[in-house]
Amino acid sequence: MRTFPIFVSFDAKPPLVVGGGELAAIKTRLLLKRAPSVDISAEGLGTELAKLAEAGQVTLVAPQPGIDQVRGRPLVIAATEDDEEDTRVSAIARALGVPVNVPDRPELCTFVLPAIVDRGEVTVAIGTSAAAPVLAQRLRAWLERELHPRLDALAKLAGEYRGRVADKVPSGTPRRKFWEAVFEGAAAEAMLEGDEPKARDLIGAAIEAASEEGETQGRVILVGAGPGDPELLTVKAVRALKSADVVFYDRLVGEGALDHARREAEMIRVGKAKGAHSVPQDKINALLIERAKAGQTVVRLKGGDPFIFGRGGEELDALRAAGIAIEIVPGVTAGIAAAASLQIPLTHRDVSHTVTFVSGHDAGGNAPSFEHFDLAALASGNNTLVVYMGVTTAAVIANKLLEAGFRPELPVIGVENASRDDERRVATNIATLAARPDGLGLKSPAVLIFGEVAGLPASGAVEDILSAEEVKRAYA
Repeated sequence: MRTFPIFVSFDAKPPLVVGGGELAAIKTRLLLKRAPSVDISAEGLGTELAKLAEAGQVTLVAPQPGIDQVRGRPLVIAATEDDEEDTRVSAIARALGVPVNVPDRPELCTFVLPAIVDRGEVTVAIGTSAAAPVLAQRLRAWLERELHPRLDALAKLAGEYRGRVADKVPSGTPRRKFWEAVFEGAAAEAMLEGDEPKARDLIGAAIEAASEEGETQGRVILVGAGPGDPELLTVKAVRALKSADVVFYDRLVGEGALDHARREAEMIRVGKAKGAHSVPQDKINALLIERAKAGQTVVRLKGGDPFIFGRGGEELDALRAAGIAIEIVPGVTAGIAAAASLQIPLTHRDVSHTVTFVSGHDAGGNAPSFEHFDLAALASGNNTLVVYMGVTTAAVIANKLLEAGFRPELPVIGVENASRDDERRVATNIATLAARPDGLGLKSPAVLIFGEVAGLPASGAVEDILSAEEVKRAYA
């Protein structure tokens, strides 16, 4: 977005609309939703503006505004529908640093008028940097249906209690949490239903309770951010991010996910990669505990799902031992996202009855031993094996599978950056992969899917790696 949204006060001086016709009347009517009055600069007034002048809502000033009429205005709208005059007014306003808008002439504007959803004290402005005004209107229509018509009354009631809350409830996190509880709880519900006395009683009781509680301990929310596509975040994950005082996030968390956090939230990267732990796990645990004990709402944002090779269990143990309140928000894990992107099922009644998720390396980064489960049992068929963190050990894994009895021709497909714009897919079979020390040539993060499902028709582009024999046959 090329423009920055702000709300302008009209208390000091009225805004100026240049023009007396229908377009000027439309813009004046919009400004009068907030401005006590509007000054009009025009040779004459059309029917609607004349009626507004009779009602004392607009005042006619100089027919052709100059520097004196423009200086100090909160904003100016040039709506004469005369290109030469609109250009002149725009130049004066810009020279004086006064925000100016010329309808349908973006090159002459320093601000644009948004589509507005008006709930009195609650105003939602929707802008598209003048690129798609019809889209802005559609969004406004949707919000008009979604936003409660009594939001204005709720906002005014909260405004009445701000001073009392400031006196009784400590500033910072305790006060923000107080208001979150009010707006998400019974007090807001009563006000929106029209029961103002009940709402006042509930807010008063909440103020007294909050003032007696004193310092309270915070909490930690372990949140799965999914594989990278922000649209795969759950609604609950978004709510958690909007409630956070501080977010500790991993290297694999996508930028789009971070955009959902509160603007005021402290963002701390604690990412880890194979062989490069920027913040050791015990230090992360200590930071989570420290911030929660300080009364903050802490979000630990992890790529994929916290409990699928995300070390969420270690953090959970440390937090429980410290007596910290914990909430878990699951996320879409990379293996599921990769299969969804490829449009292949991980289980299928004809070719795969089970799915097993495994790590592609043991603790310390060594190649996996797979001693903890029976590979030979999985080799019997009708199974799918999903390997995480196996980019550098792919050939070793393939050889172990062959030793366990997996078919050499069993399909395998690797997906790099599943769900992201730069997703890449490479397919081969176990025997070919076992003979390639560099694996599939993928970069982390990637998952490998072994099994008959990997040979099912996939959606989108897939690179094929052929065996030496297949290459010979192809060029014979």
